[in-house]
Amino acid sequence: MRILAHPAFKNRRENPYNASLCTALAAIPGVTVAEFTNRRVLLERWDIVHVHWPDTPLQRRSTPSAILYTCVLLARLFWARLLGAKIVWTVHNLLSHGKTRPRIEKWLWKSFIPLVDSCIHLSNAGRDMALKSFPALASKSNAVVPHGHYRDAYPNNGDRAEARALLGMPANAPVITFVGQIKAYKNVSTLIRCFIEAAHPSALLLIAGRPGDSTIEADLRTAARRQPRVITHFGLIPDDRMQLYLNACDLAVFPYRDILNSGSAILALSFNRPALVPARGAMAELQQLSGPGWIYTYEGDLTGPILSTALDQSLAASRPPVCDLSALSWQSVAAGTHAAYCTATGRGTPSAIPEPALA
Repeated sequence: MRILAHPAFKNRRENPYNASLCTALAAIPGVTVAEFTNRRVLLERWDIVHVHWPDTPLQRRSTPSAILYTCVLLARLFWARLLGAKIVWTVHNLLSHGKTRPRIEKWLWKSFIPLVDSCIHLSNAGRDMALKSFPALASKSNAVVPHGHYRDAYPNNGDRAEARALLGMPANAPVITFVGQIKAYKNVSTLIRCFIEAAHPSALLLIAGRPGDSTIEADLRTAARRQPRVITHFGLIPDDRMQLYLNACDLAVFPYRDILNSGSAILALSFNRPALVPARGAMAELQQLSGPGWIYTYEGDLTGPILSTALDQSLAASRPPVCDLSALSWQSVAAGTHAAYCTATGRGTPSAIPEPALA
């Protein structure tokens, strides 16, 4: 089975999700995975074209550019279907996070959904929300395959004490961390405000990641200068430093305004760190999968008291030293994805999903 992934490996530095999935898929006998390119989609035949974020063209700097690249993507997918490929969409989100071009986005989804042959949802809640947002998906094949863990994506050979020493942080102070790309919808400015309001005068807030634009970075730098307990490390995080930011913390917090799935929460669990997230989308399922003491949720908007309570609960919780993420192994995720491909094409035999082992 020949798979053309959009993307496959090229976004590895920003998010190892796709590279981890494609590497595991390529290990299945008879499966070939390649990066989506103009030449490959126009001149070669593929069984599957797997699209992850069809709204990416909307993030172009100018409106004409966004329209052009949206048209180009849709034309490529239409051509791939003419050559016999099935279009599979992994539904990471239902709307573009930027929401800067709503009219173009509305046209994008109206044009893209009819091209889709099969959907992969990262949770049961995500599937239900997608079918509600796009009723036409009910006529497609729909599979639920969870987001894999990040245990193999980053080095993790240190511990809490070592991470804090290397970051110059106190050994015993409670530490809250936000880590990842810093975009407007991730609500990091609100996290700073709530941290200041929280009843934890000895706690520290560590923010690490690359701001989405200069305005976000300037605002966060200003807020951090006013509050010495807020520590910032701006920039793309090198793989070998991810462990420092997560191992140093007692609680990772991701106060996203819109959340369907959260690779960030799974990243925290991959480093055996509890996380606080909104009670939306797939978070209830992730909470159940990980077990008590790992995922804390809240309704509505994040507040200082909510943050303070979650930190207290995290510090007092009795949980195993390693979060069991065996259900999120990439071998299992690849097997589920391959099964969805077989259903979409009506060809091939799904590979067996391995027995869970502690991951």
